[in-house]
Amino acid sequence: MTRQEDRRSFIRHPVEIPIQIYPQSSPLLSDVQVRDVGKGGISFRTNVALMPGAMLILAIPHVHPPFKETCTVCWSQEEADGFEVGVSFKDQQGLFKARLVEQVCQIENYRKQEVSRGRQITPEEAAREWIAKYAVEFGLN
Repeated sequence: MTRQEDRRSFIRHPVEIPIQIYPQSSPLLSDVQVRDVGKGGISFRTNVALMPGAMLILAIPHVHPPFKETCTVCWSQEEADGFEVGVSFKDQQGLFKARLVEQVCQIENYRKQEVSRGRQITPEEAAREWIAKYAVEFGLN
């Protein structure tokens, strides 16, 4: 599968929910924005060059329980305003947990959008609605 084909199978992560990336050899990276979560891992944008093969800790601290998994840089592409980096998780369990956390993030983003439209909606109502509208499509990715 080419990189472009692989990118199409990824799920768009809500930008409003930040991630943290910890290279094993340096402190927390700043300015990290998740691009996609897919069958193989996550891609994100950063202002720091990361070499393929580098081991990282990826964390999403704003979900409960906080998500934290080890991953490996698969590719890095320089862009005009930084780098797009693709990482894969060390095992299927890490990838499975990432996809579950991603669903929680998508549901929370959906709830916030509805609230911004003036609608009062509980997290449980948002989850039911999001699942009814998007879970099948989410599962295809």
